[in-house]
Amino acid sequence: MIEIKYLQQLRDNPNLSINISPIQGWEEAQIIELEEKYNNGQPFPLAFREYLFLAGEYGGTGVVYEDWDDLREDCEEDIEYWGNKLERPFFVFDKLDSQYSIFFLDEDKEDPIVYIFNASWNSNQQGKFLKRALTGSFSNLINEAIYRIKNDIPF
Repeated sequence: MIEIKYLQQLRDNPNLSINISPIQGWEEAQIIELEEKYNNGQPFPLAFREYLFLAGEYGGTGVVYEDWDDLREDCEEDIEYWGNKLERPFFVFDKLDSQYSIFFLDEDKEDPIVYIFNASWNSNQQGKFLKRALTGSFSNLINEAIYRIKNDIPF
């Protein structure tokens, strides 16, 4: 059992929409299996572990893509195609076109900072291909999504 420190709003709002299924979480063994695959067996940041425990199967927030293998493959293909590199270990959890939401696995934060990685940008374009998300942390991203859903505010 994982104690919920950061995602109380997600825990307390299992039915985010009348027309959508309630959130569905994972067993701890499933979380450990994902950590072995994508983080060399090291635990994910606590806020993300909480997310997986509460909503790893189905989150209902619209800000986390649940097919991790497909998502990682897409990200790696875009990185290779556009010639960009991320030198640090990262976990990708969502995408919009070729923009990926990620957090770094080497930051040693319980509630990781969310970054937007623009995989299709190259060094000839203005701007950076990696920017900190406006929400800041992973829990803030989830809490903002819940607030928007509950108050019928578009993303």
